[in-house]
Amino acid sequence: MRTHTCSRLILILSVAVTMAVSATPIRADEASDNVLDAITKGTFKLNLRYRYADVDQDGFDKRGQASTLRTMAGYKTGTWKGLEVYLEFEDIRDIGFANDHNNAGAGSLWNGVIDRPVIPDTPVTELNQAYLGWSPIKALPFRFGLQEIVLDNSRFIGNVGWRQNHQSFEAARVAYEGVKNLALGYSYIGRQHNVLGGSLPMSSMHLSAAYTFSKIGTLKGYGLLLDYEREAQQDLNSTTFGAFFDGKAKISDALSLIYRLEFARQTDTNNPNNINAGYGRADFGVSISKVTIAAGYEILGGSADDGQFRTPLATLHKFNGWADKFLNTPTNGLQDLSLSVTAVLGRFKLIGIYHDFSADTGGAGWGTELDAAVIYTAPWKQQFAVKYAGYSAKDHATDTTKLWVWTSWGF
Repeated sequence: MRTHTCSRLILILSVAVTMAVSATPIRADEASDNVLDAITKGTFKLNLRYRYADVDQDGFDKRGQASTLRTMAGYKTGTWKGLEVYLEFEDIRDIGFANDHNNAGAGSLWNGVIDRPVIPDTPVTELNQAYLGWSPIKALPFRFGLQEIVLDNSRFIGNVGWRQNHQSFEAARVAYEGVKNLALGYSYIGRQHNVLGGSLPMSSMHLSAAYTFSKIGTLKGYGLLLDYEREAQQDLNSTTFGAFFDGKAKISDALSLIYRLEFARQTDTNNPNNINAGYGRADFGVSISKVTIAAGYEILGGSADDGQFRTPLATLHKFNGWADKFLNTPTNGLQDLSLSVTAVLGRFKLIGIYHDFSADTGGAGWGTELDAAVIYTAPWKQQFAVKYAGYSAKDHATDTTKLWVWTSWGF
């Protein structure tokens, strides 16, 4: 019989605090025993991000428009006997155009609009992070509570930082880096708080082991066991094991090679459907001074008989085009061939990406996409940016053009 995830997290947190109080004398680098100083002499964080979004999508007579402001305020205490606490609040507000898009919000957060495209920046005020950190020794950090998690390139677990409402998790995590070049990690996730305001209970785990080879890259193996509690999400339950090699080789002061090779296999666990799907990714790039040119090829396996490879905890907007046409893997899977150019010119950063999408099985051509962005960072560290995504459909979804204009500032 499954124990409720909140009860598990409370138990884990209680045990951690008890262990922390009893075990902290083993730390040799603590200079102060004053808990009041740790609480009052912490660090404040603030970030403001305003964004205007415009979506023109075939199938809708009206455009989607959204104007939203994200305010994040956080406070991290100092460290006392290896302990620290972080609290972070988010507030996302419509500033005009509240009914000119479908916000796709969970439950009562949905604005009820059905005749315009989706722009999933749901207005909400919430506690986004509230966690306890504990390091009995420097090489063994623990973290317990509500937290954002970004692992590796965020393909499997991420905070979806592009969306105004970030994704966070009720989780317990531990890492170990006490052996040179070796890193071990374990995470237990009891609940997913997604960008739409949904709160999804689960009993999921992620474990990893990585070894870094000097000057050439990191080899990492990982496992992700997804186990959602509610019946509506149980078609996402799966077990995934994979490995990647990721690195950058410096050829000269001005020239570097960038590469990544990754493979994974996903099977069903506590899932009413069959899953036996593969994943592959290969990236190769050349960085010349301030310009990087890269090619990528990603495969998410899929077929009617063997199911689809899916990553529901990921920062999905980062992958397979900014138009977000492949947030769910198509029945026949996905192959994404991409070419990107990134240039840094003074305070400007320029990005251009071309995608060619096709099916993993069946031979269909899904479509193509062109993405572009210009980001300017002012001397006072405020960013101003314009971002574009243009998807041209063949056998999947519909033609869609998206434009964003935003500015952000924080400390």
